[in-house]
Amino acid sequence: MRKHNSNILVFLIILLGTGTSFAQVEGDWMLTINHVVERLGVITFEESDGEVQAFVDGGPAELMMEGDQIEMKVDYRNGGGRLLSRHFTGTISGDLINGSLVASHDSSTGTWVARRIEPNSNLQPNPAQPPNPVDISGIWSRISAGMEKVDLDYTASAQVLVDGYSYLDDPGLRCVSPGLVRLSGWPYPMEIIQGDNQLTMLYESFREVRRIYMDGRDIPQDIQTSAMGYSKGHWEGSTLVVETSSLKPNFVDQAGQPISDQAKVIERIIMSEDGQNLRSLLTLHDPLNYDRPIIRFRQWRKTPQATMMEYDCDSYPFYRGLQLEGSLTDFMDRVRLRQSQ
Repeated sequence: MRKHNSNILVFLIILLGTGTSFAQVEGDWMLTINHVVERLGVITFEESDGEVQAFVDGGPAELMMEGDQIEMKVDYRNGGGRLLSRHFTGTISGDLINGSLVASHDSSTGTWVARRIEPNSNLQPNPAQPPNPVDISGIWSRISAGMEKVDLDYTASAQVLVDGYSYLDDPGLRCVSPGLVRLSGWPYPMEIIQGDNQLTMLYESFREVRRIYMDGRDIPQDIQTSAMGYSKGHWEGSTLVVETSSLKPNFVDQAGQPISDQAKVIERIIMSEDGQNLRSLLTLHDPLNYDRPIIRFRQWRKTPQATMMEYDCDSYPFYRGLQLEGSLTDFMDRVRLRQSQ
């Protein structure tokens, strides 16, 4: 079996009985769970060295299958930063898997369903589909940040960074933008202003502004990296596809999963038929840090009555707190170390 990090070993036992074979589950499945709120993700089943492996949103999951029964344990982190897990049990029936789940920390329950992702799905690239733009302008408020999977498929060098991560490295604590991937999941509204050649996203969080160029321009050769990167977009049917690069090194979330300056983010943004909800499938490609792409689903609801507020962030309490607890020197040493790497 393959060890992905020092904390979690991919637990892969498969006892194939009657009714299920690996060929029936192999590939990508759209996962929907209802546990407090609706959350979306992607399950991938793969075979390696005779073992079936399960990955949720690009990270390893513990898996056991017997006949048409399936069990999974999937880690996640709540809004307070606590590492938790959900235990899934379900039944495989053709192109559908469904069942129930239990959260390990409080025994709360929920339901889940997974459906096979077909090649013609709007979650899959389809550049041959003629553009059919839709109006996604307005103020949108987040309703779900997805599965929030913590343990990912790290490279050896990324594992070293994760193991050495400290809360002192979190840019958000000192009022510095935490970057596109993390910011897109924060519980603050965003406003979209849509034009023919440019789509502009105004985030309440950290007062960030993101420009998505829709005119087919090339990325400037001398562009500097930034927290939100450089974004180009196009329409595949009514799906907005956005590619972002030139990202400043940052983190996926507060668990310290690194993002390098070589990373690329692909987003597929889809509006519901009634025009009231947006869903984004965000895929982070960063081979320096991960052996497989990371997936993050985001969902927003249109809230025209909402008001974009001033994001008031003062870094003084962070630095004063470090001074009082005697950690200011440690923080400065970590800053110098990062700058030298």
